Amino acid sequence: SVLAWTRRLKSLLTVCSLQFNGSPGIFRGLHSWLCGADNRAPFRHGKSADEADAGGVRDAGAIRCAVRTFAEGGALAFFRGMSIPILFKSVEQCVAFGVRGWADRFLGEVIGLDSGRVRSGLAGATAGASTAALLTPVYLIKVQLQVTSREGLKGPFAAAYQIITKSPRGILGLYTGATPILLGTTIGYAFRFATYDHIVKYTKDLGANNTMATILGGGLAGMATWASHYPLDLLSARMQAAASSKDPPMKMLGHFRQILVQQGLSGLFRGIGPCLLRAFPVNATIFLTYELCMK
Repeated sequence: SVLAWTRRLKSLLTVCSLQFNGSPGIFRGLHSWLCGADNRAPFRHGKSADEADAGGVRDAGAIRCAVRTFAEGGALAFFRGMSIPILFKSVEQCVAFGVRGWADRFLGEVIGLDSGRVRSGLAGATAGASTAALLTPVYLIKVQLQVTSREGLKGPFAAAYQIITKSPRGILGLYTGATPILLGTTIGYAFRFATYDHIVKYTKDLGANNTMATILGGGLAGMATWASHYPLDLLSARMQAAASSKDPPMKMLGHFRQILVQQGLSGLFRGIGPCLLRAFPVNATIFLTYELCMK
C-alpha cells in the first residue's frame, strides 16, 4: 500500500540523511515530509472535496463531506490520489528547504540583511515560488482523482490523460490553477518560515527546550501557512476541479467573483477546518524531524 511504502522510504531516508550530512535540506527535507505524510491524507481529501464544492452545492461542511466520502468509497476513499503527491511533495520539501537555506545565506552574506522575520520571510517566499512549477500538475491530478472518483478514473496517469485530451489547452491544461498556486506558495512559505523562526526564538527565550520550541514553532508555522493563503488555495482547487471540462476555463477572478456572489466572504474559507486541524501535527512532525536530522 501507499502508506507501507511511505514507511519504508522513511527508514531508508533516515540512513541517507545520516550519511549525507554535507547536504542539508535535501534528504532531510524529504525525510521530514514523509514523516508527516502518514497522518495528513484523510484531512487533505476532506479539504479538497469541500473546496471543490465551494460554489454552492452538495456539502454543508467538512463533517458532511467526510460522511459522504466514506459512504461512497469506504475508508480507502480518504487516501485516493495520494501516491503522486507523496512522491512529488517529497521532492517539493527537498527543494523548499534547500532553496530556503541558499536564499537565507544569500540575503545575509551578499545583501547584508540582518537575521529576523523579514529575512526569514523573504527566504521562505523564494522557496515557495521555486516549488510552484513542480506542484501545479501534482495538485491538479490529486484534485481530479479526489473529486471525480465516481467517474472511474483508475489512477494518476488516467487523470493526466483525461486532462490533456479534454482540456482546450491540451498539455498546458496540466498547469490549470498555476497563478493562485504561485501566489499562494510564495505567500504561504514566507509566513511559514518567518513564523517558525520567530516562535522558536520566542519560546526558547521563555525557557522552553529545543524539542518543545520546535514542535510549537513547526505546528504554528503550518497553521500560519494555510491561514495566510487559504483563499488562493481554494481558488486553485476550484479551477483544477473543472480542468477536464471541455468548456472554456474560468479565470481566477471569475471564480473569486462567483464565490463572493454565492456565499460571501465566508465562502473563501470553506474547508479551512480540516486544513488547520491537520496543519499543526503534520508541520510539527516535519520541522522536528528536519531539526533532528540536522544534528
